[in-house]
Amino acid sequence: MRGLGRLRYWQSQWQKNQTRMRKALWQRVHNPDGRSRPVFLVGCGRSGTSMLVWQLDKLWQVELFNENHPAAFDQFRLRPLSVIDTLIEQSHAPLVVFKPILDTCQTRNLLNRYPDARVIFAFRHYDDVINSSLKKFGIENRINHVRRWMADDFGEFAVAPPPEQTKAYIRSRWHADRTPEEGAAIYWLFYNRLYFDLQLDQNPRVRLVQYEKLVTEPHREFRRLAQFLEIPFTERLVEGVFASSVGRNPAPQIDGQLRADCEALYQQLSERVVMETAVPQPA
Repeated sequence: MRGLGRLRYWQSQWQKNQTRMRKALWQRVHNPDGRSRPVFLVGCGRSGTSMLVWQLDKLWQVELFNENHPAAFDQFRLRPLSVIDTLIEQSHAPLVVFKPILDTCQTRNLLNRYPDARVIFAFRHYDDVINSSLKKFGIENRINHVRRWMADDFGEFAVAPPPEQTKAYIRSRWHADRTPEEGAAIYWLFYNRLYFDLQLDQNPRVRLVQYEKLVTEPHREFRRLAQFLEIPFTERLVEGVFASSVGRNPAPQIDGQLRADCEALYQQLSERVVMETAVPQPA
């Protein structure tokens, strides 16, 4: 059985290499000028971003640099933008997709540096994000991030510090007796507030994507996303998309006021998604 497992592994690796080679050839043939547009997927981790980039990566138009790709990321953070410049210049894909989730604070810098860039900002209901975060990273991970933010004035984001109003808001929600679930809720508030605090809601090159809509109405939402990215919609974009993780587990126990804060922001983001359906696509 162990030998069979190894054989299946090498078969899957061979198939992946063949797919990458065919994709690279297709990009050179159909995009001979090598004009590439960067796309940055930002927001809060555990918001369905992995699903989203893997769906996009099915397309020949996309070259993906996921958050663990060593060419573009170091410890899940973007390498210097001069490195990103080179990756974009060397690509033959019409779209070069990066997932700098931990660098969401840099989004305005990215938009300024790359005038033709597109940004996708993903969000998901806080209960599911909290549950998923604690399951994936351990119960202390998110609250430890918040503790460090309080101790060193958000030093984690030295490359692009958060807006002062974001920092003040997060400080006002923190106290030392917070539970791990509440720490994860504050983490969710921090990252999702950046959509408004960075004024991304005012930039037509930013598209807000709601996970719940993406998985319950995949054809409609992926068509909108394809239009935003200026690529044709294909059924491959929605293959394997399912909604079974929405509200799967019981809501985590968090302070009533903190829950109200999360709900208010979630509703604000959800209303913004509805508004964006009527906004013309960027030229």
